[in-house]
Amino acid sequence: MGKNIFWTGMLIVFALTLPVQGVSQEDKIEEVAIHTFRTQIRLPPGTEVRFLEKKESPIPDFYSVKLLLIYPDKEVPVIVYVDKTGDKVIIGNLFMKGENINMKEAGPPKPRKIDMGLLEIEKSPFLGNKGAKVTIVEFSNFQCPYCMDSWTKFMGIMKRYPQDFKYIFKHFPFQTQGKTFELSEMAAAVQEVSNEAFWIVHDFFYTKEGQDVANLEKEVVKKKVEQLLKGKGHDIRLFQSALETGRARKRVLEDVALANRFRMTSTPTKIVNGDMIIGLTPDSTLERYLGK
Repeated sequence: MGKNIFWTGMLIVFALTLPVQGVSQEDKIEEVAIHTFRTQIRLPPGTEVRFLEKKESPIPDFYSVKLLLIYPDKEVPVIVYVDKTGDKVIIGNLFMKGENINMKEAGPPKPRKIDMGLLEIEKSPFLGNKGAKVTIVEFSNFQCPYCMDSWTKFMGIMKRYPQDFKYIFKHFPFQTQGKTFELSEMAAAVQEVSNEAFWIVHDFFYTKEGQDVANLEKEVVKKKVEQLLKGKGHDIRLFQSALETGRARKRVLEDVALANRFRMTSTPTKIVNGDMIIGLTPDSTLERYLGK
């Protein structure tokens, strides 16, 4: 068998310094695998590492230990080899007869699944068919150029499949103060006027003129929003009241709390039928949810 096994980029670590007193040998194998992977591989902050399973490996006197790396947007299985004493760990790719055994045993990465029921969809403005096949919850903000691009591209696919998508907007201005938060707060205040009113202001902010206005003083932006609402026959008193009483601020903070709960760190971030997708989303990705 030795002639058919090749290691590429292997790292062998002697995990003798891990305190494992008082645990069973089986627990020690799990702990050594997780500890060594965490200390030897650079992972993004907040990455969760879980033990999945342990079994005999193709390497004599070693176990194949399957771990799951949980990132904000995906779950990635990996294989670590730990000898049966728990003293040696091998991290890397194992090839047998030209086949990558790690990839075969680990399996492919998967999008991280989010329970759509936890996203408080009913509290947020929406577009599209309530009974649509695909529900998209997008966390966005009005000073993110990628969010503007994401919205523009999505409107194209929405026009092609108007009955197949439901889109929900969530505020994620990152900080609880500053210009970006002010814009989210104003849009949230408009939502209290009506769902239709929200999309009037939302769509304006995502135009070149809207981006220019958004960079002006708060009072100037507020007057422009009031002008847009009046132009469509909406009563601006609910908008003003939502700002003055703090109801709009509360709406935005609730969305930010949701984003933080699911460890979101950037915009745009979409939850599509429970799958988290970070960044711009090609039409082909969304069309896959339609079976196209």
